[in-house]
Amino acid sequence: MRILGLLAFVGLVVWSMDVAAGLAAFLDVPALAVVFGGGLAFAVAKGGLDQSRNQALLNFAEGAVYLGWLGFLAGCIGIGANLTDLNTLGPAAAIALLTVFYGYAAKWTAMTVIGQNES
Repeated sequence: MRILGLLAFVGLVVWSMDVAAGLAAFLDVPALAVVFGGGLAFAVAKGGLDQSRNQALLNFAEGAVYLGWLGFLAGCIGIGANLTDLNTLGPAAAIALLTVFYGYAAKWTAMTVIGQNES
C-alpha cells in the first residue's frame, strides 16, 4: 500500500508542477546539488559511514531539509544583492524556492521508503 501512496504522491506532484509552469521550471542543478549533496554530507557527518540504511536515510532527510532552508536564505540574499540586475533575479529565486521544495520532497520520500511517520 505504501508503494501505491508513493506513486500517487509523485504523480500528483509531477502533474501539479507541469500544470503550474512546466517540468523544466522545476529543474535547477545548483538547487539539486545544494539539497542532495548537502543532505548526503550531513548524513555522513552525523552518522559516519557505518550507520544502518534506515539511519542513513533519516540523517539524509534531516540534512536535506536543513540545506533546503539554508539554500532559501542564500537565494534570498542573492535576490537582495542583485535587485538592480533583473537577469540574476530568476536564478536566485529558483535557488530560494526550489531548495525548500527539494528538501521536503527528499524527506517525504526517505520517510516513505523506511516506513516511518513524521517525527
